[in-house]
Amino acid sequence: MNQPVIPLVPSDTVWLTRGPFPTGTAIGLKQGWFEAAFAPYGYKVSTLQDSRQPALRSQHFYHGIKTLIREGGNVHPLWTRADNLKRDGRDHTVVVGLTWLDEVQVLLARPGEGESLQGKRLGLSKAAGEIDVWRAMALRAFDTALAREGLTLDDVTLTDVVAPPLNWQNQSRIGGTGSQVTERALLAGEVDIIYAKGSNAILFQQAHGLDVVLDINSIDDPTLRVNNGTPRPITVHRHLLDDHPDLVKAHLQVLNAATDWAVRHAPAVADVIAVETSTTPESVRRGYGPRLSNSFDVNLNAARVDALQSQADFLYRHNLIDARVDVHDWIDFGPLLAAKAEQISFSELARTA
Repeated sequence: MNQPVIPLVPSDTVWLTRGPFPTGTAIGLKQGWFEAAFAPYGYKVSTLQDSRQPALRSQHFYHGIKTLIREGGNVHPLWTRADNLKRDGRDHTVVVGLTWLDEVQVLLARPGEGESLQGKRLGLSKAAGEIDVWRAMALRAFDTALAREGLTLDDVTLTDVVAPPLNWQNQSRIGGTGSQVTERALLAGEVDIIYAKGSNAILFQQAHGLDVVLDINSIDDPTLRVNNGTPRPITVHRHLLDDHPDLVKAHLQVLNAATDWAVRHAPAVADVIAVETSTTPESVRRGYGPRLSNSFDVNLNAARVDALQSQADFLYRHNLIDARVDVHDWIDFGPLLAAKAEQISFSELARTA
C-alpha cells in the first residue's frame, strides 16, 4: 500500500469522525456539545464528513491526523493497526472506549430458497485495493450462520462478486458499495444468499419480498453477534492522548452525556440517526430495534474487549489483516476511567453550548 497523504490541518482543531450509523458522536454534534466541551481548552471542532477534501475525508480509514478522534466500525481500525505493525513495527492509534449497538444483521435469500445454507452460493464482494469491509462483514456473518447449522465454509460455495475498486485515499468507490453489488447478484440469481445490515437492509428486504434466512440479532448470545459494528472502538492518536489527555477525557465526557440524553429522549434518537444513515426514523427503529436509545454507553468491560479480540483473530485467520492484533496492548483504560469519575450532564453542556 502507498502511504496515505496526511493533510495539514489547523493545530487548534479537534477533528471528529464517525460511521453512518447510530453513534454518541452524532448526538453530541447535533447538540453542539463538543464545541462547548473543547472551548475551555482553546480548541475548535470540525468533522471529516463535512470536509470536501478527499485526502482529509480519507483519514477516517487511516487515522494519521494527530488531533482526530474516531467512532466507527472495527474492521478499518484493526486493518490500520495491523498494517502499521507489519510495516513499521508500531502503531499510533489507541482504543479509549468501546460501544455496542446491535443493528439488523440478516442473511437474505430469494423467496423459498433459503431454508438451509448447505450447498448454497454465498455472495462475497471482492474489490481490488485495501480491505473490503463488506467482504469481511459477510464472511463473519456466514461463519456464524454455518456454525449454528453444524456446517463450515467447506459446505458452501463462496462466490466472489466483483466490486468497484477501493480507493480510500480518495474517499471513493466507483459505482457503489459492496452491499449493492451483492444485492444485484442476489436479484439476478448469481448467488443464493447475501449478508445485509442496518436500516437499509430492511428497506431492501421489503422492496423485493426477500426471505430472511437468519436474523443474527435474534441470537441471544452476544458473542455470536460480533461483527464490524459490535463492538465499535473509539480511537485516538497516541500524540493526542500523550499531549492533551484532557481533550480525550472531555470527548468521552460528551459521549457519556449523549448516552444519558438518548435514554431520556428515546423518540428523538431515531430522528438524529435517520439523518446519519440517510434513511427514515421508521426504518431506523426497525433497523436498530427497541434497545436503540439504551445502546450508546461507552465501556471497556471484559465482554467487549474479548469481543474485539475475537474479531481481530477472525480477520487475521481469514487473511483479511496482515498481522495479529493484541487488543489489550491497544487499549488505554485511563481516559474513560477519568471521564466516568468526572461526569458532565447534558444539561450542563446545553447551558454552555
